[in-house]
Amino acid sequence: MIKHKLTALQRAKLRTQFHKLIQRRAGDLVEEHRLQLPQLKDLKSDPENPSWFPIPGMYGGFKFWLVYEDDKPFIISESWCRIVEGSGQRHRITTDSIKLVESGFV
Repeated sequence: MIKHKLTALQRAKLRTQFHKLIQRRAGDLVEEHRLQLPQLKDLKSDPENPSWFPIPGMYGGFKFWLVYEDDKPFIISESWCRIVEGSGQRHRITTDSIKLVESGFV
């Protein structure tokens, strides 16, 4: 089993991209509820036990975890509003991009 260590710079860049996604999906609710966005200090690597960031008023939020591919870190994020059918979106977040990889679930 390969152990990976996320550098401070990688963490900062992933955090910036993840915050952009949260703002894009739920920025009005983040502002309304004055939410502090996740700092990714204890970023989990287990999709069976992911981190969770609920958004009040969204009736859902963001489930996310860290993944490595070819020694490069990225975050998989799944977000949804449980009262809006088909609102689920899965994104792959790298240190320099956000890519929608699936939508329409939940």
